[in-house]
Parts: sequence; structure tokens; C-alpha cells
Amino acid sequence: MGPNANVARSFVIGGSQRAKFTHTTANTCAYDALVKSMHSLPYRRVAALAVGALTLAACGGGDDDSSSGSAADAPAEAPADAGGACPWAAGEVDLAGFLAEPCYADPYSGDMFPLDPGYITLLPAALTAAGLDADLNAPGPVTLFVPTDAAFNTLLEQVGWTLDELLADTEVLTDVLNQHVVAGDVSATSAVSSDVEVTASTGETMTLSLGDMGVGVKFCGDQMADIVHMDIDVSNGTVHIIDTVLLPSQGCMN
Repeated sequence: MGPNANVARSFVIGGSQRAKFTHTTANTCAYDALVKSMHSLPYRRVAALAVGALTLAACGGGDDDSSSGSAADAPAEAPADAGGACPWAAGEVDLAGFLAEPCYADPYSGDMFPLDPGYITLLPAALTAAGLDADLNAPGPVTLFVPTDAAFNTLLEQVGWTLDELLADTEVLTDVLNQHVVAGDVSATSAVSSDVEVTASTGETMTLSLGDMGVGVKFCGDQMADIVHMDIDVSNGTVHIIDTVLLPSQGCMN
């Protein structure tokens, strides 16, 4: 992909009445740097990170006077279980309602329990920054992979970006968000018996597979994201909470 290439991207949710947002990725320099920097990330579990001040990683350098906002400003990972009862029953709210009041399904009883409000705040912020949050109310069905805040903090530390820089680059942000959306209801439980291949909104194939740490999502070749809370039923699809931000690889998106 050349440095001046314009690549159309879209975030799609919905069935016959699907909403579609399209952006043009002109800043492929920053996008390529983002993708390349992730290729060497190790397979890991959710971890709280102390993220210090980060500087912009730009091709050929650039101004460093944009100092507002950093990954350190993002909420630290909180305990997943907030205790008490979930305010909604399985399938009762849509994706927007889930992100507003996140809960998870107990894998044994199926009962719903609330997640700590600070556990997954950065994905809703990213969707809003990219102008894609309204799509969460579309009829679906759609499967949404939701990275924890710790996963976003890991990404920012690895690529040397601040949170504000990531949210401001809507072209790159939209590409990354598209990797977390799959049309239809995809059950992670079904991957316990055999691998399940899915296609993200980027057009890239990912594989749900059972590994040593449970069911995970394989992307970008040998990268793996663990599913820490699976098969959360919402009215317009299914949610899986993951410990790694899924990235579209430069090669897979050609």
C-alpha cells in the first residue's frame, strides 16, 4: 500500500436495514505504523498497566507540542465484577444499552452480573469519537468484540500514542473498530468443540479457537485475544469481552 493510497473503510451493523459509515484512510503512514508495531505483541491475559506519558509515533517524526491527553488519563482496569444484580435481563437491551450498563453472563448458571463501570469505558469513547455510536442501536444481529480498558492501554503503550491522538485519528480508529464487528450472532461456546471462522467488517478473517487459556480470537496471523467474558446476549446481537484490541493487518486488508 503506497503512502498516498486512499482506502475506503466502513463500519456496518444491522441486517437488511444496516447502517454504514465510510471514511477515507489518507493517513496511511500513521495507520501502517500502528499495524506494524502490533505484529510482535505477545499472547497475554488481561493486565492492569501503569502507562506513563506517551509521545506521538509518526512516520518521519513530527511536532511534539500536542501534549493534551495521555493514556495515563484513561481509567485504570477495575475489578470486573461490580457485585449486585444486573439491571437488565439477557437479551433485554441492545449494544448501546450494554455499553451504558455492562453486565456479563455467568458461564455455568447463565445469570447476569454487573461489570465495574470502569472496565470497558474506552470502546464507547472510541465509537463516539469515530461517529459510529448511533450504529449500536441498529436491528442487527451483530457480534461485537469489546476490548477492556487495559487492552486499549496496552495498545497505546505499544504504539507510543496518547489516547487523545488515537481518538482524533478517525480514519485509523474506524479501521480498528471495524475489526471488532462481525455480522450475525457468533457463539464463542461453539469454538470449544471446533474452530469457528468469522469475517470482520474489514473483510479480514479471524478464528475463534480453544487454547490453553480458554476460547480466544486469532487475528493478524498468530496474534491471539483471550475472551474473558463470552456470549453476552443483547437484543441486536452478541457481545464478547476480550483482553486485546483486534487490529486489521496491512496485508489482510489489501
